[in-house]
Amino acid sequence: MAANERSPHVVIIGGFLTEALQYGPMRQRLLVAGAERVTVAPIHLPDWGVMGLAGMGPLLLRGARAIREARRASPDPVIVVGHSMGGLVARLATCEVPLDGRRAAVADDVGCLVTLGAPHAFAPRIPWRHAGVRAAEHLARFCPSGYFTPRTAYLTVGSRFVRAGRRIPTRTPVQLFNVVLRALTGETPGVDGDGLVDADRCRLEGVRHVELDDTLHGVVYGPWYGDTQAIERWWPAAVEEWRSALATRDGTGVPQVEPAAA
Repeated sequence: MAANERSPHVVIIGGFLTEALQYGPMRQRLLVAGAERVTVAPIHLPDWGVMGLAGMGPLLLRGARAIREARRASPDPVIVVGHSMGGLVARLATCEVPLDGRRAAVADDVGCLVTLGAPHAFAPRIPWRHAGVRAAEHLARFCPSGYFTPRTAYLTVGSRFVRAGRRIPTRTPVQLFNVVLRALTGETPGVDGDGLVDADRCRLEGVRHVELDDTLHGVVYGPWYGDTQAIERWWPAAVEEWRSALATRDGTGVPQVEPAAA
């Protein structure tokens, strides 16, 4: 079957302090949008708690295991969707250089890597070099931007909800959640972005980017990247990039080079 006729299998990797079950509604929405199969990496709240002691090495192994299992069930490399810190976990899973003594190198199993509101860089004012900061520095050094292009495509998604003048929900649980996460990102309230991550830090240089203006970071409040209206805007781009990577691997998307003149 030609690349432009295939439907992808998807792996979702959730964000910091989330539970895999929270991504169930997003999973269903992606199936409705056209994904062949969607699984959520089994990363749970205690796993994120361990990050402070063990770093992100154990998380990248869990993410990689979910990617490998999905790939075994799929005729093609999969689309990996990483939300927030899950975007860094997804990138670490593809990296060939070990972090904290762990290495997975699953890039060949990934046709497209999508990040939603992922902090690919952290604010300079951040008070300490926690595991997320060290992971971002590791990626910038050893697996920067679209490192595995064109065999693995990349798509970053961010939002400028705050710049658009919309109010962030002010319910107490949301405020507490944001205080905790801002302590990790180093961002200040009112930053130009999705209410938590600066829109410019969601980008990777030279990689296709979708910028929204009506989306919050989520997942405990919305509207967020996993809602239907947001998926409808980034999912077609993800599938297009995925199919382009498959065409490259199939040999149908590789530019033809003219032979040198004799």
